Amino acid sequence: MIIQFDNVDLVIDDKKILNGISFCIQEGSNTFIMGPSGSGKTTILKIAAGLIFPTSGKIKILNRDISNIQDLYFVRENIGFVFQYSALIDTLTVIDNVLLPIKFRKKKEFARNKKEYIDKAVEILEFLGLKGFEKYYPSSLSGGMQKRVAFARAIITLPKIVFYDEPTSGLDPISSSQINYMIQQINKKYNITNVVVTHDIISAQQIASYIIFIYQGKIIYDGLPSDLSNTNNQIIHEFFNLKGLGVKSYETN
Repeated sequence: MIIQFDNVDLVIDDKKILNGISFCIQEGSNTFIMGPSGSGKTTILKIAAGLIFPTSGKIKILNRDISNIQDLYFVRENIGFVFQYSALIDTLTVIDNVLLPIKFRKKKEFARNKKEYIDKAVEILEFLGLKGFEKYYPSSLSGGMQKRVAFARAIITLPKIVFYDEPTSGLDPISSSQINYMIQQINKKYNITNVVVTHDIISAQQIASYIIFIYQGKIIYDGLPSDLSNTNNQIIHEFFNLKGLGVKSYETN
């Protein structure tokens, strides 16, 4: 398993944000962490990325205990992160945004092999359908294109894992579908494990290989998308509108 959470709790100001969270994510999967707004999805992502620390419980990423500072450094070197609103730097061109992780993590190496890294960035941008946009600034790009630049920045170091926080948020259906396709292609071409936090049901239907569903800080579903209709949980059925998707809905007595 590439990611393991074991009985993880998070308490902030006496409020329990996460309650006994345990799950495993397999290497090479497109795992979706889903649930209503405020359920704790993004919090799990931030903990997995080592951005915040839980109150209790154990977490292993890449078989490293991230409570150990040296292991945490190793993990951070091997993950990418796509923020909800892309978080591009407006004053930098597309290619300079993409190269930021290299410049930050490998400053001396970048100085020695600048052309090699620029060529690599151009190759990734072309793969993501952004050939010819290297010198553009983020403000001149559509929302979907900005997301793809953020994807390129996340994978420029060829990490083992990429975390995505609401990657289709604010996009129209066509752009959302393109983004889902890109996530799939990143998984296939670079053998990157994708962990996607979203409440986008269509995205889950299109590309999720596994779904973890969070409700009020607890996991209420952990399994294959194809098994969703077999659960007797009313919240799951209402969220996914399973009756509307052509499967038998759960009826309460």
